[in-house]
Amino acid sequence: MSVRLPPVSTAKTSRTAPAAQASKAAAATVTAPPAGLRKGAEGPKVKQLQDALVKLGYMTKAQAATGPGIFGLKTEAAVKKFQADKKLPTTGYYGELTHAAMKKALANVDGPVKPPPTQPGKFPKPPVISAPSPNQNERGGKDIDTIVMHHTASNNGAADLAWMRNPKSEVSAHYMIDRDGKIYQLVGDEKRAWHAGKGELHGVPSDINSRSIGIELVNDGSGKTAFPDAQYKALIQLTGHLKQKYNVPMKNIVGHADVAVPKGRKNDPAPNFDWNRLRNGVS
Repeated sequence: MSVRLPPVSTAKTSRTAPAAQASKAAAATVTAPPAGLRKGAEGPKVKQLQDALVKLGYMTKAQAATGPGIFGLKTEAAVKKFQADKKLPTTGYYGELTHAAMKKALANVDGPVKPPPTQPGKFPKPPVISAPSPNQNERGGKDIDTIVMHHTASNNGAADLAWMRNPKSEVSAHYMIDRDGKIYQLVGDEKRAWHAGKGELHGVPSDINSRSIGIELVNDGSGKTAFPDAQYKALIQLTGHLKQKYNVPMKNIVGHADVAVPKGRKNDPAPNFDWNRLRNGVS
């Protein structure tokens, strides 16, 4: 599919113009476009919608780049996911209700979701919502020296939370971070949550659950669903706090894929998870 691009300007510019333009672009705020967009629409308002969906984690930059300014199947699917999360009719049509919900969601992402660390390099525990799970037991005297990242295998935080609190599931984690950045604590740090199963650490067989903190990220794990900005921010704050509290070495901040045996049994947290962003954020 061809995309019409604006003509390249041949006008002379000063040496400082590119830097100024880059700075201006970086400072630009992503906003919700006016309502009234549907599949088949084209133009800058559709591009604005796609930018908002990327910002909120419903499209990846790569997906948006395949059809910038064109309301195609990927954009429609992303709108439907957003509508489902906001409990709106999943029509794929970007109307007044969806516009209002998106405007509110963008304001929450851009706003001060959490206070910054009180001192450089210090991570106070972020606010958490208590949601106790019965799926836990004692650590058996083991010290916490590992943090394990998971995906929930769905994009429905409410259902994921209910499943981990159901005794019949026999699964849990210490924390679950929803797509909007809310953090739920299901199991106290001092207890053993049931999140890792059979595993090893750096090639040595180990009871991972007894020595680790498990963090579930609401994401289907397909590698196609982006992790929202608010989710990354909450994860960095929580992981930074746990890392400093329990003196966890950086090499022991791992994904379920790194510790599960046999190798290949798990792919958590997901192929598109940005490990560099997390590690740079907590280092």
